[in-house]
Amino acid sequence: MKVSKIAYAMLVAVTLTACSDVGDSVTDPALSEQDNRVALDNITVEGHASHLSASTATNSTMLRRVADAGTMVRMAELDSVTLDTTGVVFYSRCDGSTGEFAFDHVSLRGPYVKIEIAPYAESESWQWNGDWSFDMFDQEKDRFVATYGVIVDLRKTRTVDINAMTFLETFRLHRLVRLGYSLVDAKERADKEIMSAVGLSGETFDFDKREYVRNQDHQIVNNLLENLIVEWSSYASPLQVANAFGNKGSLSTNTPIREFFVDELNVWKRQKSNSDSAIDFIKRFIEALQEK
Repeated sequence: MKVSKIAYAMLVAVTLTACSDVGDSVTDPALSEQDNRVALDNITVEGHASHLSASTATNSTMLRRVADAGTMVRMAELDSVTLDTTGVVFYSRCDGSTGEFAFDHVSLRGPYVKIEIAPYAESESWQWNGDWSFDMFDQEKDRFVATYGVIVDLRKTRTVDINAMTFLETFRLHRLVRLGYSLVDAKERADKEIMSAVGLSGETFDFDKREYVRNQDHQIVNNLLENLIVEWSSYASPLQVANAFGNKGSLSTNTPIREFFVDELNVWKRQKSNSDSAIDFIKRFIEALQEK
């Protein structure tokens, strides 16, 4: 079912529950002595980033949408209890045409960081002005753009991936911590919820690690979610999808999002042959969305 952008924007405005965006804030300056020590000294963090607003959805389930060379990337140290930013921030850029980036020789007081990618690459037509706020409608792209990120524990991995799955989980982690969950418990719960939301219930969440692409099934599902978010961003901000999942740990409880995603997935299912490897994952995704 296809609807006009104006009609769908009105539906979203009327139906979506108002939610405040999960953003960075300054942590309490009263840090403990242990928090102030350098926990990780002179390390290198490397990663890969998908660029969800780089182009229109291709509906491909095998090709990765990668960030362009020159795309800005920010790594912010997080308080190990609240997930607030500590004020320690590093910047880098994606290199080449593979969406890869690196933060070389950095020192951190704690192991948790949020790594975010901007929706634009620096070029002759756009230069970053230092403002890290990109939630807007881009007339040239004809869609809403936003930053996408991942929260990781650098004691466990220093090769990360930023993609649609990590984008949604980041918002859920913030919400659960604000509800009083420890980071360990929040991560365990959010992992299970995001996997269940996309039809991968019972499987291990590995999307925050660059090596996840070795799992072809997980790459297919992430690409489906990325394509859905890109299509959604033609009508409303992708942050509405992230906030909906962040608040409830589900994509099925928000009627406009559920119906939009199910409609798009059904269209893609009809376009593919029964032998296509994505068919089963599309069906499982639809089933997960229809569970209330």
